[in-house]
Amino acid sequence: MKEVSHRVSKAPKSAIRELFDLALGRTDVISLGIGQPDFQTPKPVIQGNINALKKNITMYAPTRGVPELLQQLEHKLIKVNNIKSNWNENIIVSNGGSQAITLAYASIFNPGDELIISSPNFVSYFYCALFFGVKVIEVERKDDFSTNIEGIKNSITDKTKAILISSPNNPTGYALRLKELKEIVDIAIKNDLYLISDEVYENYIYEDLKHTSPASLNEMFERTITVNAMSKLFSATGFRLGYVVASKELIDLMEKYHQYTVAGTNHAAQYGFIEALKMDIKFFDKIWESFEKRRLFVYNRLQEIGFDIVKPLGAFYIMPSTKKFNITGVRFSRDIMKEHAVAIVPGSIFGTFSDHMIRISYATEMEKLKEAMDRIEKFVKSL
Repeated sequence: MKEVSHRVSKAPKSAIRELFDLALGRTDVISLGIGQPDFQTPKPVIQGNINALKKNITMYAPTRGVPELLQQLEHKLIKVNNIKSNWNENIIVSNGGSQAITLAYASIFNPGDELIISSPNFVSYFYCALFFGVKVIEVERKDDFSTNIEGIKNSITDKTKAILISSPNNPTGYALRLKELKEIVDIAIKNDLYLISDEVYENYIYEDLKHTSPASLNEMFERTITVNAMSKLFSATGFRLGYVVASKELIDLMEKYHQYTVAGTNHAAQYGFIEALKMDIKFFDKIWESFEKRRLFVYNRLQEIGFDIVKPLGAFYIMPSTKKFNITGVRFSRDIMKEHAVAIVPGSIFGTFSDHMIRISYATEMEKLKEAMDRIEKFVKSL
């Protein structure tokens, strides 16, 4: 047989999914690996989906999304993000935030282009780039996981096409301050670059920080591709609905790619998303308080155990270093699963600079978190 795709074959199987596979059939495993909120999808969201199915809304959806959903997103963008957009020109609905990233890449990159990313960062950014022949330039984050602005400036070449930011960030839990964001924006403008902004964790932000969408800043709408999804705010990861906001030129290109790859998104589920966007955001207040308690508990407990650790400012992840225990993240992840039934993602999958790190998700109930921390402490003491 002739050779298979070089680009796809170079991408490893998701280490996060491998963790899920290892946990299948085991009742003793506590998963700190999943990037999924643990609260139930709000009833109006589910009912919106059910009502659509009862009306036999099972045919192909419009490629860009149901007009009513696009209009609701336009309203949300101006109210929450201060982004002025036209629902008929600047928004497209995607199959989750993951495909939103793919659409962003498909619309701007050509083989040989370069993309600058702060590292560690979300795994999909790296392998989507591989599929499109894009060279990822990793700029190591500072010790507190903040952005190395000088490192970004020094990494720009004539092949640089875009900078990607993710704030709040998976896996580090870091959230950009406004000053830091403006410095990145200034680099993008001065060097005529696109800025891809992944904002799926915009509601999970702490320490009195405020989320700012770069597309809302002066001179930035036309060069910013904003990526978001319904999954994290509404605990609806299985709905597989995300969206992209960008210039008309880019959305038109995304529509073409969308038509010839997936044809559209789940039609009935879009009506669940419509109902979600109609909800009063106050429903999230108690959920946020729960995540804040878990964030502080896990941070303090890991400090007690002896980890070198940075307090996360957003999302629901924390990324301890394992270096002082003389163990790599891969070995830590493998051995603690085998010996103590705790699923933790090794840091190495998130880039070049995180071999001695692990990523812990605290999006699970407090009693399980307490037990997981006790198991981690026993494991660390055995090293």
